[in-house]
Amino acid sequence: MRRKYIICFLILFIFSTINAQSKRQFIKVTNSVNEQKLNELVIEKLNTKKSKGCLIYQKNNKIEIKYCDDKSEENYVEFDELGKIKNTEIIVVNKFTYNDEFYILINPKESKTLTLYGFPLRIENTNKYLVYNNPATDIPYSIQILEMKNGEMKIIKEIIYPNNITIKKVLRVNENEMFILDNKNQTWKTSINK
Repeated sequence: MRRKYIICFLILFIFSTINAQSKRQFIKVTNSVNEQKLNELVIEKLNTKKSKGCLIYQKNNKIEIKYCDDKSEENYVEFDELGKIKNTEIIVVNKFTYNDEFYILINPKESKTLTLYGFPLRIENTNKYLVYNNPATDIPYSIQILEMKNGEMKIIKEIIYPNNITIKKVLRVNENEMFILDNKNQTWKTSINK
């Protein structure tokens, strides 16, 4: 039953995001763009042991949160702890289903979690991060822009790109614009603020 609610929520979220972004334009750019470095997060091992197939975390010393494997045919899901993001309290758990892979960021101090479609990459020496999704289902391709503030990571923008652009990589993210390179080595820009 819970799975049906999650699926309905995802479908509504996707349609509302697509509708909101239908006005977003991608414009081909002929000038060269100064590329930013995207750095992988440094993860420190925690070695949390599974108890009866479950990863168990104490959130704020009061609430217990469990991520339990289910290897059945109809509900297959498996969780793997990657560790803690260096210099933060954020724990990263990798979630696998038959068709998808997700990353769950757990902030036990703030009692919050955030589920992402890909692994976050830090934009140079900023407090901003990018997440590319690689959907195996009908979920559209997107890029999430995240921000780290006070040890908490939040999604500040999600950009869904059109079917005619197959993204190769993000070149640059400014305050107002994002520049991407497609698989034909063409550069595109779009507004972040729409």
